Amino acid sequence: MSLKITEQSYGKGRVCLSHIVRSEDRHDFVQVIVEVALEGDFDAAYTDGDNSNVVPTDTMKNTVYAIAREHGVGSIETFASHLASHFFNSFSQVSKATISVEECLWQRIDIEGASHPHSFVGGGSERNTCRVVASEGVKELSSGLLGLQVLKTTESGFEGFHRDQYTTLNPTSDRIFATTITASWPCADPDRDWSATRANVRKKFLEVFATTFSPSVQKTLRDMADAVFAVCPEIDEVSLNMPNQHHLLADMAKLNLENHNDIFVPTPEPFGIISATVRRDG
Repeated sequence: MSLKITEQSYGKGRVCLSHIVRSEDRHDFVQVIVEVALEGDFDAAYTDGDNSNVVPTDTMKNTVYAIAREHGVGSIETFASHLASHFFNSFSQVSKATISVEECLWQRIDIEGASHPHSFVGGGSERNTCRVVASEGVKELSSGLLGLQVLKTTESGFEGFHRDQYTTLNPTSDRIFATTITASWPCADPDRDWSATRANVRKKFLEVFATTFSPSVQKTLRDMADAVFAVCPEIDEVSLNMPNQHHLLADMAKLNLENHNDIFVPTPEPFGIISATVRRDG
């Protein structure tokens, strides 16, 4: 039987790195998780067991630390760009290098209204993200965030939906709305300060979620994108994933008690999956 490899890539995942910038009276700290993926002239490794073109994944891991030492980790976008350039430019057999970075969030501890110079508190599940793809004559950058958990106890409903013989869901004009936001957006200018843009995007997501009535997750997703476009002219597209993480009314009747819309059961699964990519018109 004749076989042909149509697509292939390999790399190193979950490379964890912490970086400190030490100044006289202040330390800056960043923690990231890096994934490296390479595509190129590696078919012989699959077909003949010939590893002569294979860059070991252990080398990739070491390179992450070396590039951090050489360039620092000022922003995850800049760091990812340095890594992508290194892997693409250093190996002639590489036709595409993809670097994905997650930043674990740490905030300075506040002591009597002042930020502590070298002590931090963790940011929970939320991460800043970016992805850089380097290929011949092209470098593509996207930025984003994930794990942004939000919940509101009212100002959300779900009514007027399609019904069939299997529908048991009751319409409601007042429900708990909980989701964990994942978002990404293409970055046209790789030299721009995309950390500031991410902060603006996050702020708008939270404002819309908190202050706008939600008739559905879908409408809230669309409203969030619209608010981002209004304040971020550098963004023309945003992709959002917002699972509907249900909190269901507890059945208190079996306890001979009434539920006054105040006792709920959070259900981790199953949950609704809502996602969309929104672009500026034109």
